[in-house]
Amino acid sequence: MLNFMQKNKKVLAFASAALLILTLCLSISPSIVSAASAFNQTQASSYNSQSGVQLESSSEGGQNVAFIDNGDYIVFNNVDFGSGANSIDVRVASNNSGGTIEVRLDSLNGTLAGTVAVPATGGWQSWQTKSGSISGATGVHTVYLKFTGGTGNLFNLLWFKFSASAAGSGGDVVGKLYAGYQGWFNAAGDGSPNGGWVHWSKNSSAPSANGNVNFELYPDLREYSKLYQTSLANLGNGSPAKLFSSYDQETVNKHFEWMQTYNIDGAALQRFGADESDTPNNWKSNRDSVAVKVKNAAESYNRKFYVMYDITGMNASNWVQAVKHDWTTNVVNNMHLPSSSAYAKQNGKMVVCIWGIGFTDRPGTAAEAADLIGWFKNQGIYVIGGVPTYWRTGNNDSRSDFMNVYKSLDMISPWSVARFGNIQQADSFKTNQLQPDLAFTQQNGIDYQPVIWPGSAWSNMTGGPRNENPRLHGDFMWRQAYNLKSIGINTGYIAMFDEYDEGTAIAKMAENSSMIPTNQYFLTLDADGVAVSSDFYLRLAGDINRMFKNQIPVTANHPTSHQ
Repeated sequence: MLNFMQKNKKVLAFASAALLILTLCLSISPSIVSAASAFNQTQASSYNSQSGVQLESSSEGGQNVAFIDNGDYIVFNNVDFGSGANSIDVRVASNNSGGTIEVRLDSLNGTLAGTVAVPATGGWQSWQTKSGSISGATGVHTVYLKFTGGTGNLFNLLWFKFSASAAGSGGDVVGKLYAGYQGWFNAAGDGSPNGGWVHWSKNSSAPSANGNVNFELYPDLREYSKLYQTSLANLGNGSPAKLFSSYDQETVNKHFEWMQTYNIDGAALQRFGADESDTPNNWKSNRDSVAVKVKNAAESYNRKFYVMYDITGMNASNWVQAVKHDWTTNVVNNMHLPSSSAYAKQNGKMVVCIWGIGFTDRPGTAAEAADLIGWFKNQGIYVIGGVPTYWRTGNNDSRSDFMNVYKSLDMISPWSVARFGNIQQADSFKTNQLQPDLAFTQQNGIDYQPVIWPGSAWSNMTGGPRNENPRLHGDFMWRQAYNLKSIGINTGYIAMFDEYDEGTAIAKMAENSSMIPTNQYFLTLDADGVAVSSDFYLRLAGDINRMFKNQIPVTANHPTSHQ
């Protein structure tokens, strides 16, 4: 009997040890446990670990995470995103505003995959579903939901769910990188109704040295199939000094091909001079023809575009009616731009930008701007506002009575070109403008699209200083993008794609003196002593987009080679 009991004790001890080993393996090796799908609705209360939160009964059943303060977090182990998530929905309630949910991967300060702003919902148990864009989340990760904002309880969280479709049933703008597209260059012989040189020269005659040149950067001509002879001397390499026309479909195609090749998501098509009259004129016919060519090119090269109304110089007495008439009659009914598969949508809505509202030197009262924004939104349109740098404080370049107008926008895109001129100033701009702007937009449920620019100068146009805001061989533009990403922003607007006039273009341009006329000054890419290729700023933009989407590491120094 004793031997039998001793043998059974050994068996039991062995079984107990095996069970303990298995339990330990399961606890220390998450790969043994099947991963939970990111795409299932997950109760916030089911976290694996947490810091600073408590649970309470929810008015919608079950328990919600509550008493959240700044810096608190909850953790979910072994979450499987499969081939990738593009958005997250969260069920939140708050008596306050100003909270943000950061989605971090693998550690509390790990990869920032996305953010969701939580506004005041009307009470601690007044639940709303809010969405945010997600990028860079593929495969299996530990997910940290990190809660940030002001002091005091921020909000309550009931559940969350990731999706493979973009936030809000479509996200062509949030989490994307766009470039402004002028499309305003003409040349004699291009067949345009304008019938002469536009924007290249100060009049309709061909650009000529020492007085009739209106642009700062000379384009790289090597890939264009149609070019037009100027009155400038040959280039340093002996080639004739020719220029392109934006009226040619081939030219617009080439530009959108570059956007596709270099990883730029789309273009904001600048639209100038809206009016109430349907009387045709050469300038309007040219503008509308280029708009249709942009639609064609965007469709051909799988890029997105949206209309950006620039209200600069419009008649203050009727600018609102002029935009409404132009949108309905020309953009929608005549050109059918929003019907294009390439027309940008956000949250399932067509996108329109109104650039210039609130500026002290642009037309429009607050009431007029509110009327136009409301008119578009009542048609189910997502409205971006191109607003002054100091929109939030209502001073300097911004009128002081536009705050309610700014708050009514779906997205705010403040102008920052020439507001700073070196890397130190760009860092100060981040602290003084970008961070408080972002906090304000998050508190008020507004999307945020900051402007990035490569540098600028317009000595040929205005007689101003040459190389006024130096490009620093890409360091200046990259620093702006790095500053945005470092505070959690992954949406941007590059000013501009083809703005050769004011020296902000990123499209291919002259590398050195061999690629410009020998008898006229132009700013070249080697101005600061570093040789870079003509496509460098396109490649830099592509890397900025990859950094925004968490496809490459966030780094203070750009990874883009100069050649």
